[in-house]
Amino acid sequence: MTTHTQQMRRPPAPVPPPGSLGPIALYRALRANAITAWRAEAYEDSYIVGRNRLGGFVLLNDPDLIRYVLIDNAANYPKDDLQLEKLTPAVGRGLLTAEEESWRLQRRTVAPLFQPAGVASYLAAMAISVDEMLARWDRQVGATVDVAREMTRLTYDIISRTVFSNEIETPPDVMGEAITTYFEALGRIDLWDVLPLPRWLPRPAFIKAKPAQKIFRDEVLRLFERRRARIAAGESVPDDLVTRLINARDPETGAPLSDAVVHDNLVTFIGAGHETTANALTWTLFLLSQFPDADARVAAEATDAPDADALARLADTRMILEEAMRLYPPVPFMSREARSRDQIGEVTVAAGTRIIIAPWVLHRHRKLWPDADMFAPERFAPQNRGRIPRFAYLPFGAGPRICVGMTFAMQEALLALTMIARRFRLTLAEGAEVMPFARMTLRPLHGLPMRVEKRNGAP
Repeated sequence: MTTHTQQMRRPPAPVPPPGSLGPIALYRALRANAITAWRAEAYEDSYIVGRNRLGGFVLLNDPDLIRYVLIDNAANYPKDDLQLEKLTPAVGRGLLTAEEESWRLQRRTVAPLFQPAGVASYLAAMAISVDEMLARWDRQVGATVDVAREMTRLTYDIISRTVFSNEIETPPDVMGEAITTYFEALGRIDLWDVLPLPRWLPRPAFIKAKPAQKIFRDEVLRLFERRRARIAAGESVPDDLVTRLINARDPETGAPLSDAVVHDNLVTFIGAGHETTANALTWTLFLLSQFPDADARVAAEATDAPDADALARLADTRMILEEAMRLYPPVPFMSREARSRDQIGEVTVAAGTRIIIAPWVLHRHRKLWPDADMFAPERFAPQNRGRIPRFAYLPFGAGPRICVGMTFAMQEALLALTMIARRFRLTLAEGAEVMPFARMTLRPLHGLPMRVEKRNGAP
């Protein structure tokens, strides 16, 4: 397979500003679209030490330094207060936000559901969700749909069918809108984040997000209470995420997880468990619309509802998906906070310093990726993959807190891509403006309007 990098266009991305931003301009950039806040040097230097309205920070781009923070000395770098403040109102102290012993117990409880054997057992249910979406598209040939919303609806339906045994009642459109509203409201940097204002003051973002938060918390409460009542009555229940969390016991004390922890984990998986996969699929389908050669390669590999072995053979599709997640990482930023003074390579960090690891920057770093802004799936070909430093590519994070659903997400995305490509080709709507936009995740700012077309020879 040959690479035609120089002939390919750069997919859209905000242009880094040429120099440092002043405090007001920086605040405006962070508030409007955080990926525009990094100056050009961030894409060339191994690290950036600075201070902004959010406090002192270190941006790390050196894979060895990232490994040190996420693995070698991870105990000194928990999630920072700002990140927790954004997430906790929705997901409480579930797996995404829990620390130390609570996190370890929760992780042990849910991890078996996302091992390869467990994920393979979900493929048939995943395929049903994709088939139902494609049946709807059969009635919309020639029409324009918002693929970003379609992928959110699809991945929500998949997680509902699989790890929740199809017992979630809130319609996909309602839940998708709630999640979008929540991320839009709380993902925005506001004055409460940059000024020492009393935390008891009402925050406009929290007020705006509260109705959305109530939708997924109310859904979880109903689901939890129904399942617990069935267990108490001695009824047969599915061995899914809900049952495992209810039945989980602390290995030392034998105590069950508290109702609050069970509830928070269910909210985490409903609210965030499908969001990143939806974004990965959205950006991959966008790139396929821009690069016909890549689209043809995915279509050539496509089979209808493949099993795990067939998905493992999708070499081109996997490379294209991984390159899409490089250019458009579903989670563009992650951050940690130094508990105590430390030395990270050449950098001395004080306690309280925010450590930023930004896949958006890291994945486009000039010293780590040749032609970093180009779409070149061959970077991830088997013969090339070994040249990529482990901590230069972090679509699912890394270290102990690597995404527990990584295998699930990859299988889900590969399955959806191959089933879509077998029957349809999606083309970008005329005049559509596509711009990556960061809140907590990376979405297209104006959605992704695409025209649904039957693929030649499709059933």
